[in-house]
Amino acid sequence: MLKVIHLQTEYRNNPMGLDTKAPRLGWMLISNRENIMQQAYQVQASANESFKDVLWDGGKVESQQSQQVLYGGPELKSMERIYWRVKVWSNHEESEFSQPAFFETGLFETSDWKAKWIEPEGDIDLDAYKPAPYIRKEFSVKKGLVSARAYMTSRGLYHFYINGTEGTDHLFNPGFTSYYKRLQYQVYDITKLLQEGNNALGVILGDGWWRGNVGIGNLKNNFGYKVAFLGQLVLSYDDGSKEIIGSNSTFKTSYGPIQKSDLKAGEVYDARINISGWNSPGFDDSSWKNVNVTDDGFDYLIATRSVPVKRKERFIPEILNTPNGETVLDFGQNIAGWVEMKVQGATGTEIVLIHGETLDKNRNFTMGNFSLHGSIEDFQEVHYIIEGNGLETYHPHFAIFGFRYVLLKNYPGEVKPENFTAMAIYSDMEETGEFVCSNPMINQLVSNSKWSMKGNFLEIPTDCPTRERAGWTGDAQVFSKTASNFMNVYPFFEKWMADVAVEQFATGSVGSTVPNVLGYHNHVEGNRILNLSKDPMLNMLGKPGEPLLLDGSTGWGDVATILPWTMYLSYGDKTILENQFDSAKAWVDYLAACAKKHNEYYKETAAYHTYTDGELEANYIVDTGFHWGEWLEPDTNMNELGANITEFMSRQMTVSEPLVATAYYAYSARLLSEMAAVLGKQEEKDKYESLYNKIKRVYNNHFIKDDGTILEGRQAPYVRTLAFNLADDDKKYTIVNKLVEIIKNNDYHLNTGFLSTPFLLHMLADYGHEDIAFRVLEQDTSPSWLYAVTKGATTIWESWSDYGHDGKMTGSFNHYSYGAVCDFLFAGIAGIRPVMEKPGYKHFLLKPLQGGALTHASAKFESLYGTIESSWEQTNQGINYHFVVPANTTATIMLPGNQDDIAKLGKEFMDARCEDGRIAFDVGSGKYNLTIQSSESIKAIVE
Repeated sequence: MLKVIHLQTEYRNNPMGLDTKAPRLGWMLISNRENIMQQAYQVQASANESFKDVLWDGGKVESQQSQQVLYGGPELKSMERIYWRVKVWSNHEESEFSQPAFFETGLFETSDWKAKWIEPEGDIDLDAYKPAPYIRKEFSVKKGLVSARAYMTSRGLYHFYINGTEGTDHLFNPGFTSYYKRLQYQVYDITKLLQEGNNALGVILGDGWWRGNVGIGNLKNNFGYKVAFLGQLVLSYDDGSKEIIGSNSTFKTSYGPIQKSDLKAGEVYDARINISGWNSPGFDDSSWKNVNVTDDGFDYLIATRSVPVKRKERFIPEILNTPNGETVLDFGQNIAGWVEMKVQGATGTEIVLIHGETLDKNRNFTMGNFSLHGSIEDFQEVHYIIEGNGLETYHPHFAIFGFRYVLLKNYPGEVKPENFTAMAIYSDMEETGEFVCSNPMINQLVSNSKWSMKGNFLEIPTDCPTRERAGWTGDAQVFSKTASNFMNVYPFFEKWMADVAVEQFATGSVGSTVPNVLGYHNHVEGNRILNLSKDPMLNMLGKPGEPLLLDGSTGWGDVATILPWTMYLSYGDKTILENQFDSAKAWVDYLAACAKKHNEYYKETAAYHTYTDGELEANYIVDTGFHWGEWLEPDTNMNELGANITEFMSRQMTVSEPLVATAYYAYSARLLSEMAAVLGKQEEKDKYESLYNKIKRVYNNHFIKDDGTILEGRQAPYVRTLAFNLADDDKKYTIVNKLVEIIKNNDYHLNTGFLSTPFLLHMLADYGHEDIAFRVLEQDTSPSWLYAVTKGATTIWESWSDYGHDGKMTGSFNHYSYGAVCDFLFAGIAGIRPVMEKPGYKHFLLKPLQGGALTHASAKFESLYGTIESSWEQTNQGINYHFVVPANTTATIMLPGNQDDIAKLGKEFMDARCEDGRIAFDVGSGKYNLTIQSSESIKAIVE
């Protein structure tokens, strides 16, 4: 039996509104036989699901490729649905054609837009919260409707309704992009929502990222002052005719019960303002006014490139009566989302819900850890005013909060758990990874990491779902590999990285946040605020087209190289390298220019007086500009940092972080060289490989002492040096020994910050100190990964510091960065690793690692080719291993063992051999159960 399943287009299931004319197709194979490898495939495309009329038959193509296969049919047209199916030939048998999948194109030409941009608002108060505009239009549908599509976007966020029914379950559309250059539109099938005769379209607009509070500075009006809408309905009839109802001056607008809609400050909903039926036919809109039409164009519109945001898991609370007499809802899990509430009470009663992440040391509700959230007095609040005509149901529309606990005020009647449901909301990525082991605290760490990812992967990868909600580039790059273990993040990151590129500055500098929320895109507003305020911090806002003082930091800007390369390794798709290569090159060239700038602070150091081959070695050290550095090492106090941020910035600009910055300069140069090699750019490959080698030489000369010392007492420089392969071979093991010594002196606790934490355990294990790696992983006192678990954390904390119920509230409780350790669980303990020669898990390693107090561990990973499994368990007979290799892939299994084990395994696996101190053998698809009985390893024998 051989079947083709899981057909995807552009990494999505049956996507609507594609704006590429050569979409990428992919599929999986399943079989009940072993060693299955695809030998050929045939793709067919049709305009109908029955395939009576085949538009394209690609014929039998001799290839093992089953991902990133480009559609090769007739040139695609706007608003076209294509069905496609696949059959394959394996080395054993031929499949039937798969069940069909489809994709639908969007609007390829600006001339396809017949609608006009409309603004519902007149004069507005720039500084005040605005009510949400409601927009409506009635229209007629003729007999013989075959299909209907809605093409929509907005400045701000939109909800839409057809005949009183919500038009989609997708949320926070049109999403968050660099709006001036890339504004997404969405496409919806609304055929079943329409009726012959009179129909109604209703739209509500919210502030969203366009003009609502964004970033740590709570900038308002970041992109513009007024919300706007653009949409058209395309109706297709059985006689071949089409009719378009586009937004124009005939659309009418008014206000309704949503009196405030802000992502961070929340929502005010006055249910007494009853406009029931406003989005249905026959509503009396005589008191509504006509919208304003603008002459804005369509050149920057793009189709949706990622997965939609949706409601996901649901939670029912425990009702807490706190010591100070307040009522608090405890949903048991820290999430990003909102609360759906049922209530019945007197007209005008105002219920308040305040969302927070923790209780204080006395078990009272607190928002003390949000001390850095700035000046928003109504931060994370919902105000609902009861209409008073029976049972009412409510949830926010354009606001989202990070919370586990909700302080409930003025709720009428008995507070019952069933009247409140917390809804987790995040981008609808396919979950791909599971890890379980014998230590329940590590299992909770995995859960915490995954939940922090869910809480922060909403349209963009944010740092936290509370205080800032900003796309910090450093956070994203350190977590990107772990993210790819947990979920299919390729389309999510491909879309976001395009914004990284378009917001990159002319110098090549990359922003600390993308889209930028540290400064204004709307420079009219930036100048207005600067003139109104005397706050010296506003001077960091910068000038149009120029980077801010906080931009261009290494470790953050290196997202330009690190993240595309990580996605290539994880998914095997060169497209992201092609799309991002110029951006990555500009970033490395920017660092090269920075390195050639001299810093008077370091002018007496040896690098400024040493030449090699006629070149000053200081020209390969980045010691100028602002750099965040390792960021939040354990002895960093969040409160002190917040209070002294100006001093911190000033010092970073003067002293810089040459040790960190130069390491990342080298690493990005190396990755850029490898990207160039994959893309066949030989000249760039050679150029940046040479640059990397020069930086490495200078780094060894000036940052690593002969005894391996880099920086006393700090683990991060040693970890980073090893991870980036910056040490000469004769220095590597002295560096490893220094790292181990520091860890032991720190009583087996870590002291890394954001940047080096993902590599720490990998480097210890790779250099023969697995015992130290497990001891650090299983440490449960601060600072450690498991310390937060002992304090009841359900997500990853921002800081290692001792805070929680002891009263120290100094940061976010939902910051995924330190959760990057989970890649060690998948790639180290379970041993599932991609390889550069055949990326995307077409071929992969299974190299599990045993150690510490663990007695068993298992991981499942849903690759693009199917489910990979790796598990092991210690028994009296030895270690039992279980592996699953999906069809159309191969793997190299590497296990501890001795020569006797090789002899035994050689009977079944003819290529069993000793490799890197382990037993190694190659396998095709299938299930494998093995037991290694020996305690003496090949490594020990070799040594």
